[in-house]
Amino acid sequence: MALRISQIAKLIIGVWIASVIVSMFLVLPQYEGLGNAGRIMIMHVPTAWVSVLAFAVSALYSGLYLRRGRSSDDDKALAAAESGFLFTLLATITGMIFSQVVWGVYWNWDPRQTSIFVLLLIYAALFALRAAIDDPDRRRQLSAVYSLFAFVTVPFLFFIAPRITDSTLHPNCVFIQGSTCEGIVLQEGNIGLLGDRKVQLLAIDRQGDTITAEVNVSEPGLRDEALLQPTFNLAAGERDIAPEFPGLRFRLVLEEVDLDAGRVRLNIEAPGTGLLDNQRTLITFIASNIGFTALFIWMFQIRATLLGAQWALERREGALP
Repeated sequence: MALRISQIAKLIIGVWIASVIVSMFLVLPQYEGLGNAGRIMIMHVPTAWVSVLAFAVSALYSGLYLRRGRSSDDDKALAAAESGFLFTLLATITGMIFSQVVWGVYWNWDPRQTSIFVLLLIYAALFALRAAIDDPDRRRQLSAVYSLFAFVTVPFLFFIAPRITDSTLHPNCVFIQGSTCEGIVLQEGNIGLLGDRKVQLLAIDRQGDTITAEVNVSEPGLRDEALLQPTFNLAAGERDIAPEFPGLRFRLVLEEVDLDAGRVRLNIEAPGTGLLDNQRTLITFIASNIGFTALFIWMFQIRATLLGAQWALERREGALP
């Protein structure tokens, strides 16, 4: 009976996620300015969310093992940690694809990518620890303690570390709905960072009501440079021309001008907003979250059952005391 339920659940989840993937390409409208690149958020964000959920479940069952000493709790803690590791890898890969399309580079060791890499190393060390200890009771106890400490790092590495600096490829302030970027204020000759690009204000030019800022933009690692000239309309009190960063789909915006002080405020923005404003996109995004959460639950249950069966078989064969 349990096997039949598992097979039905597998079929439903498979059809559900397949429908989400088909909807990503055939139903969803393109994200303005980003085109097909915006579609990957339908997978990237849910897999990242499920990663946090899985590591939380692992920590929960690790705590329960330390309290109750049941081997089944350790099996569930390991199954959840393995699932979390796989979903973190998937979130990392989809994020790298988006980074290449939008920013022109797969990996640049920015805070978001570095924090995810550290998280993968932390949980890889958990699996290495379990493999290095032969005694099952000692292995479970040490793994449970390690898992609890490992989960303490998850909120920091997922939500805090990537936001402690503005120098990041992760488009927190230009892609997430409702968020804003502060930008940077520069005087002529000053240098600053927007995203992961170095920008230097070379000159401020005025032609009537139009203010033009000449900005030198350098690629990460100083591989290439380009001169961009965003403009600001004094009569309207708003930005005018917003050129794109070289090879990217993000724009350099001139937001404020102070001619007396000889300084301007430069900012970076996506050429479109409101990714989830479209009803079809919102429904698909919710369906993706539900589908990947269900996939985790199914994987978690199957893996925990297999680990329990493996343990019972080893005891029966006398391989373990």
